[in-house]
Order: sequence, then C-alpha cells, then structure tokens
Amino acid sequence: MKFNFYRRSDNRISFSPYLKVQLLDRDLIFNSLKDIVPFIMACIDKGYYVQPTVNEYFLPDSVAYQQKHLVHETLIYGYDKQTFIGIGYNKQGDYATYHIAFSELEQAIVLADLTHHYDSEGLRIFKYASHKKYNFDIHLVQEQLTDLLYARNTSQRFRMLANPDDGAYGLATYECLKHFLASFLYPPFSFDIRPAHILWEHKKCMVDRLKYMENHGYLKSEYGFSTEYGELARNTGMVRMMLLKFKITRNPDLIHRVLSSLGKIAESEKILLQNLLDKLHGSI
Repeated sequence: MKFNFYRRSDNRISFSPYLKVQLLDRDLIFNSLKDIVPFIMACIDKGYYVQPTVNEYFLPDSVAYQQKHLVHETLIYGYDKQTFIGIGYNKQGDYATYHIAFSELEQAIVLADLTHHYDSEGLRIFKYASHKKYNFDIHLVQEQLTDLLYARNTSQRFRMLANPDDGAYGLATYECLKHFLASFLYPPFSFDIRPAHILWEHKKCMVDRLKYMENHGYLKSEYGFSTEYGELARNTGMVRMMLLKFKITRNPDLIHRVLSSLGKIAESEKILLQNLLDKLHGSI
C-alpha cells in the first residue's frame, strides 16, 4: 500500500526550499560504465548527496539481493578506497548505513531497467542550500491543517503544475490503513511495517512543528498541543511495536488490538486538530 507524507506528484524531492536539487538523465551522464564511479565521487567531493536508481538485486545489503529484481532509489553520501557509503533499508528491515563495492554499484545502476519506473531520469543529486531562507507561514499551516482534518485532496492545490492524484488524504487515511492491516488476518499476506512507521513519523513531526510554533509565539505552550500530540506519537509507536511483534508471533489478537488503537488515535487526532485550528484562528 502506498502510504506517505504528501509530495507533489511532479517533483518528489525539490519541494524543499533548503535543498539544491539537480535531476539528471542517467543516459546522458554515464556514456559508459567507467564514467559512473568518477562522477559519483566528484559529486560527493562537491558536497552533494547522490541518489541513483538501482536494481537492488545487485545490492548485497538489500532484501532483494540475488532474490528478485527491484528497481528503487538508493542514497550515496560517501566513499573510501574501493566502496561507496550509502543508506537505505537492509535485509533486517532497518534503515541503516551500508558499504557497497564500486563494481557492485556500477552493475546495480547499469542493470536497472527504468522503462516503467516513475523516475525515468534515474539520477538525482542534491545538497543543503545553507543560504536559502523561507519565512514561516502561519496561514499556510492553517491551510494544511484544514486539509488534514477534513481529508481534502492537497494535490488539487497544484493542478496548474500536474493533474491531481486520486486517493485518500488526511484523516481519511486511517480507514485505508486499517483496511490494509486487517488483511494480515487472512493469509497469505505480505507483511509491511512501512505504513505504520510512516504514521508514527508523522506524529513525531507534528510534535516538532507544534513545539516550534510554541517557542516562536504562534501558540501558547499552556494549551498543551505539543504534549497531546506527543501522546499520539507514543500511541502510534505502540501500534508499530505490536505489528513487529505480530510479524514474529502471528498472533491475530495483536491485529485486533492494532485496529482498535488506530480507531481511538484517529478520533483523538480529529478532536485535537479541531481545537488547534480554533486556537490558531483566534490568535491571528
């Protein structure tokens, strides 16, 4: 199931004003196999992170290694004498640093078929743009929180740039997540912790956002919104842990507990967002 933070459909990375991003056509940059390693090293030397699209069948730390052809991006950020240093999900499902030999990465890049891949260019480089400035926009915050609360399709706001994406948005995604997790009760199924992990990360991000607004005078800290969202973050973290336990035990009671917890979390977040928007409207 595709479950993630909202990203504009026409641009998966450069939505951030703090990133300098270059989208490159792999076929133009790499005229031959021998061009790959020097180019990536030169980018890293200039402070760039390199994100090539690769065939994970050839990545030793990937769960797909020598098992299936999986075309996906990976992130390279360093190198030593004979290996590149990257970060991604390993065989254990952990997001961790890995080392890959130059020859292995060359093979993974060259043998990645981009024909039907959403990132047809196959190569992106980006780095932190330290000189850029973006002023905090409290009115935009209100717009986005309203989209979240009322499950509005945020991609409609960018239809001048790309056709809107159908799907569930905002709080409506809870029901989609519950439906997906309920499928774990009926084998065979494909276990995937990522949607629950994304939900947990979102609540943690909300805590940080609210703390920023409290620290900069947009919200009074005595309202307790960051504390309440902290409780949601803890509860979604518990959901994630129950799912990891289910992965080992296959105890269906855990799924029933997860579904019940998600219903309560969704209702709590709805009330919290309503109160938050009321306070923001009253303070501006």
